[in-house]
Amino acid sequence: MLSYNQIINKIDQLEEANILLSALELRVFSIIEKQSVSAKQVAKDIKVTLEGAEVLLNALTAMGVLTKNTNGYKNTHVTYKYFCESSPDFKKGTVMLKMDGCSEYVSLIHTIKYGRNLKEFEGEDDPIFRNLFTLAMHERSEKYAAKLAQAVTQKKVGKLIDLGCGPGSYSVAILKKDKTATATLLDRAVAIKVARKIFKNQSVYKRLNFVSGDLFGDKFGSGYDTVLLSNIIHIYNTSENKTLFKKINKCLKKGGRFILYDMFLKNSKVEPYDAALFAITMLLYTKTGKSYTFSEVYSLLKNSGFTQIKKTEIGFGSSIIEAIKS
Repeated sequence: MLSYNQIINKIDQLEEANILLSALELRVFSIIEKQSVSAKQVAKDIKVTLEGAEVLLNALTAMGVLTKNTNGYKNTHVTYKYFCESSPDFKKGTVMLKMDGCSEYVSLIHTIKYGRNLKEFEGEDDPIFRNLFTLAMHERSEKYAAKLAQAVTQKKVGKLIDLGCGPGSYSVAILKKDKTATATLLDRAVAIKVARKIFKNQSVYKRLNFVSGDLFGDKFGSGYDTVLLSNIIHIYNTSENKTLFKKINKCLKKGGRFILYDMFLKNSKVEPYDAALFAITMLLYTKTGKSYTFSEVYSLLKNSGFTQIKKTEIGFGSSIIEAIKS
């Protein structure tokens, strides 16, 4: 249970978040690069008042995001490496996602009061957003991929299809562990283009098959030993996922494995912490999605022709659910 002071501290973190988001929006770290830059020069480059620039830069320095010397303000090793656009390690997908999320959370109270604005989900997918989102998912996967691959490769993977693969990072990690496995990566054309670019110079590339397609509108093929569905079911409602699970069952060999990777709630729906908060993200960002409990997924799998269903925790609030085609 949080104390009064802990609750206030949580709210106060919004101030720090807004300071950092303002710096990203104004491209402060990219303007400074590897130099020491005066507040006056920063104000000129980002076209703001000198007073505003100086207050922001001082706040960033107080937070440990910049350093300050007699010549002005300088990036830390971390802010240059990950948040400066000229750095080869610039996390442009993650930066986009965090900035986009800031505006979405402004509408949280309205969404809770009146429900989701379904008109926001009409129209074609924005290719610019999809490109950056796919990059963000690759950047995020660096924290999870090795653990997921370790768990999946406890058994022979064989012929794998990764549905809604995004950048394909999890499948690549699996193929690096299981040298005999192959993987078909299926997603929208923009995501597939990003996946090709990320892995084109890696030796595992020759064991990848790239397919542009739609999870509900296109066929998956057949004869797969393993199906991977990572961070997908939370986008859809129960009926949609039931349709998807039945398609997956058909594309697997008898005895084939269906691997789901996601944040799964306990029946109380308040644990694990990350999954409970993620339900808010799904309320804001998806038309019908939500965080699912293990029990809900178990029932869906049983009704779709799967048996031997078990869950393995990976960490960071995420787990693998493995099921076998009967």
